[in-house]
Amino acid sequence: MTRYASVPRTTATTGALLLMTGPMFAGKSSALIAHASACDGGVLVLKPAFDVRDGVSLVSSRDGSSIAALPVSSWPAQAASARTLVIDEVQFLVAPHYDGDIVDEVLGAVASGQKVVVGGLDTDYLKRPFEPVARLAGHAARHVRLTARCHVCDAPACWTAKRQETGRRLELGCDELYEARCDLHWSPPDAVPAAKAGPHRSARRRLAAGVSR
Repeated sequence: MTRYASVPRTTATTGALLLMTGPMFAGKSSALIAHASACDGGVLVLKPAFDVRDGVSLVSSRDGSSIAALPVSSWPAQAASARTLVIDEVQFLVAPHYDGDIVDEVLGAVASGQKVVVGGLDTDYLKRPFEPVARLAGHAARHVRLTARCHVCDAPACWTAKRQETGRRLELGCDELYEARCDLHWSPPDAVPAAKAGPHRSARRRLAAGVSR
């Protein structure tokens, strides 16, 4: 798993897009919080209003870090006055949870000279790409791909797996519903994965030890 022990402070005014992607449990929120905390003022953190797992106005990580955030269901007027925008869980910023085109709005902010740092899942639990993330990847000045640890074997994992099918693609949940999986152990929900022996105990030990999402 990629970790961010420290992030240099920046005062840059040139517009740029930094994209952080990966499966669940990869430390995306932790990295976004670190970037936001390293900014010398003028930062606005945005989160989908749909995502209430951390509370209405907070982004938090399993490593214990957190930061205040503005919950949005459309592009906020406050964004225009920020030097740096940090956006968590961008895959949720689509209809019916978001009114607008988040990609166009992010690119507009970059064109106006703002730095935008975006985090989100690159694929869903069936390995299908999330369209906003795929579009943003084509415009990112830097794309950081994070990995988690496989809940089955502890190897590097780049996929999100769902423990049971619910029929919903955009669905809030944590380790009661989702797991990180490596290439060998990824499987669609309700299928039997290879060598699935006691993964949940090891997963809980990792979470108890402070592995971040």
